Amino acid sequence: MGRHEILNYFEHRRDGAWVCTKSVTLTTPRESVAIRAGMRFDYGKKVGGIDLAEYLERLGSQFGS
Repeated sequence: MGRHEILNYFEHRRDGAWVCTKSVTLTTPRESVAIRAGMRFDYGKKVGGIDLAEYLERLGSQFGS
């Protein structure tokens, strides 16, 4: 999966959070993490050592969210 394709698995909410819309496995330099549909990620919540909301926001600004 291309880096930006992870955006297809999340929805950006008006309050700034990102919510998983379909299950996906996120692979980071530290580990692989199963993310289930419905999981919510706010700024500061780290997954596999990365702030997932911040990461998705950066990708969204580059590729469209």
